Amino acid sequence: MARWGNIEETHNLNMSETEIKQKFQLLKKDSAGNHNLLKSRSCEFCIKTCKRGTPLGIKFWYQGNENWPHNIPKIGKDAETGCIGCGWYNFDIWRDTLNQKLTEFKQDN
Repeated sequence: MARWGNIEETHNLNMSETEIKQKFQLLKKDSAGNHNLLKSRSCEFCIKTCKRGTPLGIKFWYQGNENWPHNIPKIGKDAETGCIGCGWYNFDIWRDTLNQKLTEFKQDN
């Protein structure tokens, strides 16, 4: 939410499961920690430094690299495009792409 600024939109209470998954990324809170808070802190750090997040300390982005794209605003409605590729933006795609890369690497070696 720090990235979007003051443009939080209202949510349709009758969203489909697919729409919910597209709009929200539900992370867990357990004895190991609050993952939503980790995501929030990572995004705040990215806004300050223009260095994108590294979930679990893993330096992998499924699109782009660690640097925030210079042609994308850091805050506001259009900022979301710069988040694509970061694991904190879409953990499912991040994990699946990382696993695919590891499988390809294993097969090549």
